[in-house]
Amino acid sequence: MFKNKRNLCCGLLLTVMSINSYALENGSDSAALGAEGAMAGNLPPKGVYLITYYQNYHADKMLDQHGNISVPDFHLDANALVARLVWMTDQKLLGGQLGFYGIQPFVDVRLSAAGFSDSNKGLGDFVFAPLLAWHHGNHHWGVALENVFPTGDYDKNSPKPVIANISKNYYTFRPMFAYSYMTASGWDLSTKMSYSINEKNDDTHYKSGDYFAFDYNLSYQVRPDLTLGLQGYALKQFTGDKRDSVKVQDSKAQVLAYGPAVSYHPSRQWFLEGKYLFEDQVENRAKGGSTWLKFVWSF
Repeated sequence: MFKNKRNLCCGLLLTVMSINSYALENGSDSAALGAEGAMAGNLPPKGVYLITYYQNYHADKMLDQHGNISVPDFHLDANALVARLVWMTDQKLLGGQLGFYGIQPFVDVRLSAAGFSDSNKGLGDFVFAPLLAWHHGNHHWGVALENVFPTGDYDKNSPKPVIANISKNYYTFRPMFAYSYMTASGWDLSTKMSYSINEKNDDTHYKSGDYFAFDYNLSYQVRPDLTLGLQGYALKQFTGDKRDSVKVQDSKAQVLAYGPAVSYHPSRQWFLEGKYLFEDQVENRAKGGSTWLKFVWSF
């Protein structure tokens, strides 16, 4: 299956495209690149928090390992609305505060390539993770163990040459580390790093390689309720893909993104963050840009 066609996914937790042989199955990842920014490692105190993300990802190029266009007439537009529920307990483990979170995305994706097109909308793959958080002076950090379950919409029998599947259709285990250095003068240096280990897609007999990803933020609080900064993300695939247990040549993806960000935080109960990120240094995946909005509410 998929000798002359294969799904290609891009953008947040999910979006999909299709054609020949690319890095990660479908030229895709599920790391939600760019989702985190300011205060990424400064996890909240005991309580329940709802974080809502909106992302629009738009791309009009699919590039190969040399950065050359590999798919003609390529166009991808994906919108995702993602709910993340966080529960921070008062329990301690290894000196850190224990917490949990679950993530459920809803995705609307439209794809065209080489004269073919497809679209789809529905629930994406569910994510669950336990976490631990620590705070020491200006330093804040946390670790989590994400589990991405293939619960989303996936059609393995579609006859279309371009397929807009939403689910990855395989399990991913993702250890994560987040860190923030925040000064009293208003500076915030934050990052979230992860390493994704993918299982095989049993329907396509394709195993995506493992990859490292990180979000980054450098921002300054220009007034008590307003922060401006530079944010972005990077991804580097370290192990190649396999199809039917045979190594796929030139199948490692990479991308670097950067752009302006602003956050508005008028109270301790909620804050809003927005950013636009441009992609660069792209290999074996789509090249585009993404708009992010993030709303955090404390119950």
